Amino acid sequence: MIWGSRDAVLPVTQAHRAHAAMPGSSLEVFTGAGYYPFHTDPARFVLTVESFLATTQPSSWNHEQWRQLLRAGPGTPAMPAEVKAASERNVT
Repeated sequence: MIWGSRDAVLPVTQAHRAHAAMPGSSLEVFTGAGYYPFHTDPARFVLTVESFLATTQPSSWNHEQWRQLLRAGPGTPAMPAEVKAASERNVT
């Protein structure tokens, strides 16, 4: 996630909550930026996105995995272990 520290639409506290709720996620806060951090520091924004793309394994979910996950819901015993592991590994 990329967030501006002065975001008036979605306060940075929401960024920290979302980051804490998503194991394996990454959070980059742009100090002084508002809702559009790419306007404040476009070079840093591009470097952050490029770094994410270079270091993050893409999700490999298929249609059936999505179906199982949506039907089971988070944290239910019916969720296959590999689907739960993939969801936690691929969140950003």
